[in-house]
This record gives sequence, structure tokens and C-alpha cells, in this order.
Amino acid sequence: MAAEEGLLSFIGDIYEASYRPGHWGTVLDRLCRLLGAKSGGIHVEDHASGKRYLLANHGLPRFAEATYRLGLSRHDPVYRIQAARPVAEAALVVRHDEQVAENPLYYRLIMKPNDLGYVAAISLFNDKEWHAGIGVHRSFKAEPFGDRELQLLNVLAPHFQRALRIDKALQQATHRAASLQSVLSELMHGVVVLNGQDQVTYHNAAAERLLSRHAGLLMDGARLRTWYPRDAAALWAAVSGLRQGKARQQAVGLNHPDRPHPLIVLATLREDAPESLSGVYGEGEIVLYVSDPGRPFDACEEDLAGLFHFTRAESGVASALVNGLSVEQIAERHQVSRETVRTQLKSIFGKLGVSKQQDVVRLLLNSGLNRQAR
Repeated sequence: MAAEEGLLSFIGDIYEASYRPGHWGTVLDRLCRLLGAKSGGIHVEDHASGKRYLLANHGLPRFAEATYRLGLSRHDPVYRIQAARPVAEAALVVRHDEQVAENPLYYRLIMKPNDLGYVAAISLFNDKEWHAGIGVHRSFKAEPFGDRELQLLNVLAPHFQRALRIDKALQQATHRAASLQSVLSELMHGVVVLNGQDQVTYHNAAAERLLSRHAGLLMDGARLRTWYPRDAAALWAAVSGLRQGKARQQAVGLNHPDRPHPLIVLATLREDAPESLSGVYGEGEIVLYVSDPGRPFDACEEDLAGLFHFTRAESGVASALVNGLSVEQIAERHQVSRETVRTQLKSIFGKLGVSKQQDVVRLLLNSGLNRQAR
């Protein structure tokens, strides 16, 4: 009974490591104690990046980690033997009394100096995406790994597989969020996120730039304030309306006596923001998109055409729309009929997969194409 409880506790450690990467060292320590091993490691080869590395290890010398980072593990016969074996099937893959003749260089340089007499291993994944597995070691003076230890590795294999899948998915999600945050920092479009207490939980670098140049909206610590009290009333009424379900989005203008144009703030519910940005926006409820119409959108037509497959005329219409022109004004500027502009807008909607002019504005502002963004 105690043994079963100990095993269940260990399985819990495996899953804890899936979302707490620093816990893999504890897992390896406990695994080695369960198997009577002196050392061990979880190795990963990511075929997409071409990188090989130790996810975690216990009792291995520092050079072993460097070996994997430098890619020298491809010369390790243990790695080659393990890669050739079926997935989730543990085996004693190396014995010192066999390697002394079969791989004398490996025996002399690796096994003997580090007292690696026996190696048991199991592959957890071996496909086009990656190769990952576990290797554990015993001393020259110890007995070889037996059926009990190998069977225990087989029992634990599905748990390690699930945990490594979770670990990898979370690492990828973290990387995507970091990449998105980097992209958001370069936009000309300010993004400010508010929580349920109207405190700022996130803002991008563009928001800082915009607010430093236009004091119609100010960040005072975690709080927002406006220059004019009437603008504050309009902003918080818009936010309140979103929370009460009166609208899906609200737009307000925030003025300053030194600026000819107001800051435009488009407020939306967090749930209406792109799902891929949830890792960046955190726990906020309201997303404020801030723009300064005094800084015109100036995207290269070739860039718009390349990114969104617009025609030259559609690129001009889209840019004019972002700069606040109406259909009538766009028609007058381009010297075409209003029906022509509406037809071009319909084509733009189809290519962007949207149905509203404000969605076109939002997508283009978030494209990062504005040449005057910085």
C-alpha cells in the first residue's frame, strides 16, 4: 500500500513538472531513487529546430549538458541504440562489459571516467516532430537493471509522455505570447487593458508613445485619467456600457487644449479581442485601442497588397478609411462614385474576413505597417 502511494505521489510530481519546468530536476531525483540509479536524464531532440538538449538531469557531470548543447550526443551509442528501439519499451541498452569491445572510445572517454557501468533507456517519442527519452545509469560495481526496473519505466512512460506534451505546448504558448507582446510593442496603435477595478493590467509601448505626445489621456500608476472631466465621464460611461452588455464596442474622443485632434479610444470587451492575444492581455476585462488621428496612417500600397491581397485602389480606400474618411470623402478624393467605393469596401471586407468598417480599421492598425508609427 505504501509503495502504491509512493508511486502515485511520484506520478503527481511528473504532472507538476509539466507546468513547472523547474520541477523536472525533482522528478529525475525521485526516478533515480526508485530505480536504484546513480544518475539519469531526459533528452530531447527537436527536429524542427535541429536542437538536442537535456530537459533535466540528476547526478550527471556538467560536461554532459554541454555535450548535448553542442550536438555531440549524436556520437553517443546509447542515443543511437535508444532511437532504434520501439517507443515506450524500456531496455538495458548498454553494459560496460560489452562496450569495452564494441565502442572502446566511448568506454574509455565516457563510461569509465564517469562510472557509467549500465544504462537503461526508454524512448517516449520518436517521430517527425521530435525524439525524447529517458536514460538512467548504474555504477560498474552495481548489478544491471533488471525486469522490475524496466517494467516500472514502462508503467511510468504514458505519464511522462503526457507531461512532456503539456510542457512543450506551454513552452510554445509562452513563446507565442512573448512574440505577440514584442509585435504589440511596435504598433502605432496603443493598447491598454483594464481589469474589473478599472486598473491598467497591460499597455504596449505604442500606448506610452501616444500618451506622452497627447495628454488627452494619462496613465497615473495603474489608473487612467483624462484632461477634461467631461471626457472622463464619457470614457467610464462607455466602459460601464460594455460591462452591462449595452454594446460590444464604444468609441470616445479625449481632448487636450494643445492638440487640434482628440485621441480616439475604441473600447471593447476582452472576449472580443483576438484569442491568440489572451496570453498577452492577461486577466483584463476591457481592451482600449488608442489612436491619434493627428498622426495619419501611411502604409505602403505594396505592403497592403502583399499582406492582404488588396488591389491598388483597395489599398487607397483602406488607408483612407483608417484615417477617418467617410465613403463620400473617399469617393471625392479618388474621383470615383460612392458605389465604386462601396464595391471596393465589400471586396476589402471579404479579403479581411470582416463585415464592419471598424474591423478594417482595427486590423490595419494592428498590422504594424504604418510608416509613421515610431
